[in-house]
Amino acid sequence: MSLVQLIFFIAIAFAAIVRVSILSQKAGIMIVVCWGILAVFLTFYMSGLTPDEIAGLLYARTLVVCEFVELLVFVAMVFSSGSVGRIIGYYPGIMILAPIALLSSVASRSFPGLDFTIPALLAGISVCVVSASLVFLCRCLRLGKDSLYKVSLIGILICIIYYGLS
Repeated sequence: MSLVQLIFFIAIAFAAIVRVSILSQKAGIMIVVCWGILAVFLTFYMSGLTPDEIAGLLYARTLVVCEFVELLVFVAMVFSSGSVGRIIGYYPGIMILAPIALLSSVASRSFPGLDFTIPALLAGISVCVVSASLVFLCRCLRLGKDSLYKVSLIGILICIIYYGLS
């Protein structure tokens, strides 16, 4: 994995975490737990794929385009108000699937000879703990819509660079 790919996946995760930190605390907890459950299931799924299939899923140009569109939705969320803003405000971001899938693919290959239940549980617990800690940190730092706007613009720039390099 190249440095640009790693930065791309980090930008996806950070944009989703800043977005979740803006939501209410109950919604944030539910989303973080759903991410952990998703990591468990993705680890089981990734364990059945070959490395070429994983590379085809995680490093596709379609993924970059989808993340670009999601970041544009985040920017629209910052500037919208009224009923449109309320409707867009319910969108937590689904492109967090890509970094979680990357972590799951690494976790499924990390413990050879073991049942895939242990890496799946470790991936799910680590996703829950790390993302909950980062959401809490974002809330303590009082990152709001202005920070989401800045993170989204940086993410859009990274998407453009990564799309051009791939």
